[in-house]
Amino acid sequence: MAAIKDGSLTFEALRKKIGVGTGNCKAKRCRPNIEARIKDHKASLDANSETRIPPV
Repeated sequence: MAAIKDGSLTFEALRKKIGVGTGNCKAKRCRPNIEARIKDHKASLDANSETRIPPV
């Protein structure tokens, strides 16, 4: 999750940064879970931006 929070918001970005999807199955097992985490993180960012009070 740290790499996602640091801005790696695609599977390919995570592959380059931390090497996800480079195991024996070539991401057949982990990719859906990783993409779900990215999607959830993006949704939380959107939700947080909508609840912020604009500066006066």
